[in-house]
Amino acid sequence: MQFKAHKEEEAQDLLKRYKEHLAKAKLERNYYNKNTKLAEEQRKLVDQNYSILKGKAPFCGIDAVAHYSYD
Repeated sequence: MQFKAHKEEEAQDLLKRYKEHLAKAKLERNYYNKNTKLAEEQRKLVDQNYSILKGKAPFCGIDAVAHYSYD
């Protein structure tokens, strides 16, 4: 009986840790997706507002957000 109780306790602990991991992964994924979408929107604004410069803008002259990913 003691062995079975120990295994059940271990299984419950693993399940708890798994659920915590899923919750953290979901937060990270939402953060990543939100920032990726923001970067896409910013890029569209840059393209719309600075296309008259034919791809050239003064150094630090664009007020926009860039998204970097090291995946």
